[in-house]
Amino acid sequence: MISWFGFRQVGVFEGVPIYESERFGTGYRSTGLCLPGIGIFIGEATFQRDIATVRHEFGHILQARKIGYLSFYIIIGILSLISASTAGFSKGHQNHWVEGWCNHLARDYFTLQGIDWDERRFPPKNIKPSTLRWIKWKI
Repeated sequence: MISWFGFRQVGVFEGVPIYESERFGTGYRSTGLCLPGIGIFIGEATFQRDIATVRHEFGHILQARKIGYLSFYIIIGILSLISASTAGFSKGHQNHWVEGWCNHLARDYFTLQGIDWDERRFPPKNIKPSTLRWIKWKI
């Protein structure tokens, strides 16, 4: 499999490469990072032990598909990184509007496949149409 800056590819999820490294923790207590167009980066053994985190990170892929990669990286990606670094990868971060919208998109996507969504851990929240228009046309 492919290696990417110390992360090794462990599989593919919904067409997106999945990379793992102990740098991001292990299993359920790991963190994740999504780089649309490149892949999802998670902690060691997370792909096998905590598919909910992978699904959440896939929600960021859905955001990029909806608003475009440039808008994703300039607006969503930066805000998500700021939130994660100030609130930590915890409930505070998951309650940021960027993460709530990510969870909303992922929940809808996976619910259509008959998969239950963990709303306590990854609370979904849609954004206003005006916010979506602002994101799309700001860049």
